[in-house]
Amino acid sequence: MTRPLRAITFTLSLLALLAIAGCSTGLKLAYDNLERLALWEIDDYVDLDDPQKALFRKEFKALHIWHRQSQLPLYAADLRSLAAVVDTGAPLGNAATTTLRQADAHGERLWEQAKPGVERLLATLGDGQIADYDVKQRRKFAEEAAERADEALDDRRKRWLREWRNSMKRWLGTLNAQQTALLEAGWNAQIAHLREPAERAAVRLASHQRFIAGLSTGRKEPGLIARFTREADAAEKALGDAAQARERALIATLFDAADAQQRRRLKATLLELAGDFDALAARGASVPAAAP
Repeated sequence: MTRPLRAITFTLSLLALLAIAGCSTGLKLAYDNLERLALWEIDDYVDLDDPQKALFRKEFKALHIWHRQSQLPLYAADLRSLAAVVDTGAPLGNAATTTLRQADAHGERLWEQAKPGVERLLATLGDGQIADYDVKQRRKFAEEAAERADEALDDRRKRWLREWRNSMKRWLGTLNAQQTALLEAGWNAQIAHLREPAERAAVRLASHQRFIAGLSTGRKEPGLIARFTREADAAEKALGDAAQARERALIATLFDAADAQQRRRLKATLLELAGDFDALAARGASVPAAAP
């Protein structure tokens, strides 16, 4: 689903990024202010009127309560399960892969829970709002493609390695020599699958055009998101699945190569985040549960 119109679940998914990059206080503050963050995300693309904002707040509140009460405890349990494997001294790659698959399942469950509310909001959009969103999204695609149009292969390599090191730092700290070599090998394997910025932009634009067409003619009909998903390009989905599989395999090898100091850091981080999720869930214990 395109970015702004999936902002309800996109913003909840920011938890993963905040957990990696931020502190405990930042995570809790962000979670408690997700409605505002989601509206900011949407406002970058679509100007909602007052009744639409009221509908958004109603839908988001119900989703947020459901997520806080039923999903955060699951996140905490998954993190503690991975921390328990760290204690055994066994290789961590398979356990990390399992945790990532659990996160995928949580994300899909979240999206399924959010879809009816998202469709109710989409049904209220006017032609002018859709046209404005179309223009802004196309401009965003063009800006992103232009930003990296002249990026040399070695610059792409440096950026790729930097992004991976940064993503691993919260969990493992500074990568050791073996992990650094594995990362370089991962880049070498990645070269064969690289696509030019213009090609990536064209694929995203084609998906966006399909969504705009469906939104323009069928936004008031039930099942808009399901229809868009069915019409998604199968070849493009296969490429995305293959890219994810490569990423997961690399994560597994990096975790398998964790040394004793990194394992201690990982366990402490996992348990800290699990405690944060438990604390956030507890804050909503007295709030009436949202309807399923």
